[in-house]
Amino acid sequence: MLLRDFLNEFELDWAQAAVRSGQIPQRSLKGARILLAGDQMELQEAIAWSFMAWNDEKHSDVKVAEAAIQADGTLTVTHSFTTEPITGVTADYVILTGLCCAQVPQTPPEQLEYLQTFGALADGVCRLNCKRILLLSDGRVYGALPPEFAASEYEAGKTDVAAEPFSEQYLLQAMESLLISKARAAGKSCSILRTGRMYGACLPLKEHTAFTMAKYTAMEMEQPLMLSAVRSSYVSIHDVLTAIQFVLTVCPENKIFNVKGKDSDQSPAQLAILLYQNFPKQCRINQIEHGAESENGARPGEMRPVEEPQESGSMLNTQLIEHYGYEPQISVEDGLIILVKYLQHTDEVFIFDNTYLGKLKKVQEILLGYLLEIDRICRKYDIRYFLAGGTLLGAIRHHGFIPWDDDADVMMLREDYDRFMQVVQKELPENIFVQVPETEKGNHNPFTKLRINDTMFATEFTGHFMDMHNGIFFDVLAHDQTGNHRWSQKLHLMLTMLSRSIVFNKWGNTDIKSGGNHPVICRIVDHVKYLIPMPFAEWAQKKALTFFQNRNTDYLYDGMGRNLKRGAFPKSWLMETVYVDFEGYKFPVPKEYDQYLTWLYGDYMQMIPVSARRTSHSIVLTDLGAYGDFKI
Repeated sequence: MLLRDFLNEFELDWAQAAVRSGQIPQRSLKGARILLAGDQMELQEAIAWSFMAWNDEKHSDVKVAEAAIQADGTLTVTHSFTTEPITGVTADYVILTGLCCAQVPQTPPEQLEYLQTFGALADGVCRLNCKRILLLSDGRVYGALPPEFAASEYEAGKTDVAAEPFSEQYLLQAMESLLISKARAAGKSCSILRTGRMYGACLPLKEHTAFTMAKYTAMEMEQPLMLSAVRSSYVSIHDVLTAIQFVLTVCPENKIFNVKGKDSDQSPAQLAILLYQNFPKQCRINQIEHGAESENGARPGEMRPVEEPQESGSMLNTQLIEHYGYEPQISVEDGLIILVKYLQHTDEVFIFDNTYLGKLKKVQEILLGYLLEIDRICRKYDIRYFLAGGTLLGAIRHHGFIPWDDDADVMMLREDYDRFMQVVQKELPENIFVQVPETEKGNHNPFTKLRINDTMFATEFTGHFMDMHNGIFFDVLAHDQTGNHRWSQKLHLMLTMLSRSIVFNKWGNTDIKSGGNHPVICRIVDHVKYLIPMPFAEWAQKKALTFFQNRNTDYLYDGMGRNLKRGAFPKSWLMETVYVDFEGYKFPVPKEYDQYLTWLYGDYMQMIPVSARRTSHSIVLTDLGAYGDFKI
């Protein structure tokens, strides 16, 4: 069973975070046995799912189980997460969740009893034949820190032993010391990962200021709060799960590491601003003056009844783990947006509303208006076309734009594409520029872009060529014929890929990647590409694309687009047309759209991860010009 069969989209998002990050060496987890131990069942489940994601995505054969210490001091497996269980109490990696971001026992007898149980668990773990033991801890171990002081791994502040926070600091320090001493005595590798204040959708943890403010915002409740400027470090569960695997597989042994999120050192005042900016109608901050008391009895820095007593700041210095290559992925702003939208429990598809400075909906409206122009032209001249790429996917899955999509794509067979190019410039409104190499000297795209004048929508790549037209764009692509035989398709694909690589990499002054199935050929072509004149390279590219034109073949390929490596598909998939709803209008799609989209995307009904739902292009410059108030 796959994770997506039983996790919701928010859980699946953070469960797959480590795999997606590209920071974890897959070979280190191939066939690995992971043992989890501790009292935090929800956190242990989250860790288990993050390892199981390797099995879904990479077929890594990771095995994950939970273990517990028995009354007689033996360690036994109590639950197996994977189909193939861990036989006996053996493991490559052992992870102890400890009291990381959890409520500590309240009374001294309870605390001493907890330490005794943890000591017995540490004894049992240290008897195992494992590669590494990892204990999760958090920033409370540092105690009270001076304002704006970010604690490094071997630094600590002080806490009054008579104050309540001392019990948290004492327990975390005692647990770390117990494990380190027992691991050294047993000759075991032991690491500690201290997190900032952890938060995440679907994960019950000890509440703190950020979580409480997000909850109040989701419930649209008034929040009594003194907007303190004292900052603390926060971290999303996405980054914690990635850091766990990173420490186990990349970092050196027997060290302590801090981890926090991206741009995550925040004060209550800063959190309030972030929430209000993104949820102005729901976020209701009631500022309390210093020394005052609200109607419900909340004193400065408190948010009763959810959070008490007042929390001290705890900032972490994470330079050490970052020195070894770790990069957090989730900013506190993105993490809070995800958390609030999860807590709102709406049926809406999740998207970051602040994408493109709030202009994404307007961009989509502009695209729709001019997509209707393309439709008008094609109807007038009886030119057959289909919605393509993400626009086609959006039509089938969302009956409109994919909520985070920022362009429009149409596709045609070569004969229809050539007819379209003969009439498009005279038929389009004067504010549309047909961008092809023949109409703009600096442009070398093999397909057609229709650009809106007096707008700016430059990608990270085209932003390097500011002499080009960089307006809001539509992509018009031709699907060309390819051979009927597998050998001819492979040869055609290779020739197209090489000719396109020469043009693109010569244009961008970049190297042709030497991987893939033809590394030697790629390296040779990379060295000689600068000796080939661009006009000849573009001629060769056009010849490669149209090599099978006017021949009787049964297969097509996307030689112009981004799906070249997917190879050939049956021509019959694009022979018949049906019309579907798209943003309230009817547009043409292939009758066999299911087979085509499956070829293109696999399981196309599965959406991209929640935290990645920004946009489909890396737009670096945006200006809608006169179209900021565009209406169809």
